[in-house]
Amino acid sequence: MSDATLAAARDVGRDWIEAAYYAEAEAAAEAQWQGIILPFLRIEATGIDLAATMDLAAGHGRHAARLLPLAGHLHIVDLHAGNLDACRRRFGSDPRIAYSPTDGCTLPVPDASLSFLFCFDAMVHFDSDVVRAYLRETSRALRPGGHAFLHHSNEHRFPTRDFRQHPHWRNFLSLGLMAHYAAKEGLAVVRQQALDWNHDGSDIDGLTLLRRG
Repeated sequence: MSDATLAAARDVGRDWIEAAYYAEAEAAAEAQWQGIILPFLRIEATGIDLAATMDLAAGHGRHAARLLPLAGHLHIVDLHAGNLDACRRRFGSDPRIAYSPTDGCTLPVPDASLSFLFCFDAMVHFDSDVVRAYLRETSRALRPGGHAFLHHSNEHRFPTRDFRQHPHWRNFLSLGLMAHYAAKEGLAVVRQQALDWNHDGSDIDGLTLLRRG
């Protein structure tokens, strides 16, 4: 991994060390799960297998709490040790859970070991080089037929501006770029959807479901 890509990951990550946002986001998690995530995934109809699931950039575990009842084994992964500690306090020593740090660009699991990768409300801030790095890692880590659900930026109006000047700090990306990067890493798009996170018709977010062939 290049030093520049790792630096870009850590630049974004610094904003989420012990951030007050985690408590605020907890209140919205159930509505997002029921109103956004599950309708998009269509788990049974799509054939998503949650036997070996990863929650990437898990924060304080608000979505891990909803994945755990569905998953056989859950990898909780985050850049920050404090977030992993918060998840340990939340879930304890449940034998179905593994807690692992990431350097911000790689997935701490062996090749072809995951059936499902989940990332919600984090990748929207990632630099496009970091997104591409994670897509490469996703292709490596997923089993054949495995799926990845990514909530990412669709804010592509300001390609040269610092992302902290964008609405909700969305980094530069688009649905089209996500599909393009994914194809280069051998991942097929199952479906994509724009998401109006800002509630103004700007569709600054995107949802993408990928499958490894």
